[in-house]
Amino acid sequence: MQACDLCHLLVGEPATVPPHEDLAASGIGLKPNRCKADSRWRCMGCGAWMYQSTALGEPPNMWRMGARPQDLAEAGT
Repeated sequence: MQACDLCHLLVGEPATVPPHEDLAASGIGLKPNRCKADSRWRCMGCGAWMYQSTALGEPPNMWRMGARPQDLAEAGT
């Protein structure tokens, strides 16, 4: 997968920056204590998975690009 420029531009930006127009909401990630860690987004243009982290996310309060959620669950992260 080759991520689009819009997705690359979001990586490392504060989580307060809104998602770009091609990102579709795709759920949330929870910590074991059921606190929200991130909002998950899928780019309809390039297929990239983007994560809008909360203060409990990694990295905290920032946008990151990563593996699809099923792959994260299988890896135990």
